[in-house]
Amino acid sequence: MTTFYGVDMANSIPESFIFCCALYKHIERKVMLKQGYINNDVLVQAFSIQLKNEKNAILTDLYTQILAHLQPDKVVQHG
Repeated sequence: MTTFYGVDMANSIPESFIFCCALYKHIERKVMLKQGYINNDVLVQAFSIQLKNEKNAILTDLYTQILAHLQPDKVVQHG
């Protein structure tokens, strides 16, 4: 089990693949199409919305992990 900021997660992406995994790239593309640009704040907002609306435990863990890497100085909590 992996822990990010006190949140235990059964599912995770290897750290070296977080920013090149299909899940991250999919959200990144959606943001680029909608906003016309990408920056960390917009990505954090997009992943936070996905996390808030997600019902699947596996995806919830992965969104939490990605957010922890996008904002390492913040505490990320489920829903």
